[in-house]
Amino acid sequence: MKTCLVVPHFDHVEQFRVLLPKLSELHIPLIVVDDASPMESAEALARSLETIVPGATLIRHSSNLGKGGAVMTGLLAAWERGYTHAVQIDADGQHDCRDVPLLCSAAEARPDSLVCGEPVFADISAVRYYSRYITLYLIWLETLSTKIRDGLCGLRVYPLETVVELLERSNPPKRMAFDPEILVRAAWAGIPLTFVPIHVQYPANGKSHFRYVRDNLEIAWMHTRLLFGMMIRIPRLIHPHHRSRKEGDGP
Repeated sequence: MKTCLVVPHFDHVEQFRVLLPKLSELHIPLIVVDDASPMESAEALARSLETIVPGATLIRHSSNLGKGGAVMTGLLAAWERGYTHAVQIDADGQHDCRDVPLLCSAAEARPDSLVCGEPVFADISAVRYYSRYITLYLIWLETLSTKIRDGLCGLRVYPLETVVELLERSNPPKRMAFDPEILVRAAWAGIPLTFVPIHVQYPANGKSHFRYVRDNLEIAWMHTRLLFGMMIRIPRLIHPHHRSRKEGDGP
């Protein structure tokens, strides 16, 4: 395995500056994709990387694509640089860096598996709690399975060869709907999924870039498409031994 870290970033420089020393201690090459942050934030990000993690790769989008777009840019960049696996971790500090080695160990044990964090929350609002479970129940319906234990956590280890192929075939959404959709399509494609319990805590005074109307509409459209996709795949989902990795494409 040749592993790197991929961090999607948009105007989280204050939280990310706190996270960077912890990422540096992991001694894993770092790729940061800045999703067209305001210039002041982008310049502060570049200075922080140069000071705290010299040698990190910084890629900057000229226009904002969304979190999923930034993750995809990072995964493709990692694959092009010869990495076999990429650890996705969010820039806002909600994940504990001490969990990264746990996920990497699981990936080493099953290098073909997409390894996902399964959050154990220190504190979570009722709105977030029920929203997560509504998404999870829809995912279970879309895959006709309960093997996906969480669809929203942004701490994952991607096996790049199979996932990059899946990205190129399926063209998943580029904003907040990316995280759940790529897992559903991975399940359809027969990519093994492994879940590892991790600690998640939303930082005090954290900044959210979730746009209530735009992102909820995208997520609703995602579930609509995936439900239709599930219906045309019912025979293969019921009989997994007939499934092929090409099942990740389509509606």
